[in-house]
Amino acid sequence: MSILSGNCLCNKVSYSCNAEPSAIFNCHCKDCRKATGSVFGTNLFFSENNVEINGKLSSFKHISDSGSTMTKLFCPCCGSLMFGKNSSKKNVISIRAGTVDQINKIKPTINIFMDSKVPSTIIDKKLKQINRMPKT
Repeated sequence: MSILSGNCLCNKVSYSCNAEPSAIFNCHCKDCRKATGSVFGTNLFFSENNVEINGKLSSFKHISDSGSTMTKLFCPCCGSLMFGKNSSKKNVISIRAGTVDQINKIKPTINIFMDSKVPSTIIDKKLKQINRMPKT
């Protein structure tokens, strides 16, 4: 049974998850801003074993400031950014919150990379705030 599901803008890529996310972050790093075209990205983290992906994905790889290889996975038809992988976090996949059908499940607990946030971005003061990536 799926707990969480979603799809891209053109519906050619979809996914389902059979577990709750292990974490949900609002990321204000420059890479997330550029990749999402927004002032921050919200990511839900799962074990790859709990996510079933249907459809063809394209990818883009780059090196983060920590030296990890970051892989962005997106729909080759509509360009929707769907998933992310970090070479230093084995068996973990992040799902971009904008693709999630069950929007009530999107409950971030932390804002990360606050040292590079867009100054005009309004921040929920109830959420933890840190300047870099947590060591989890």
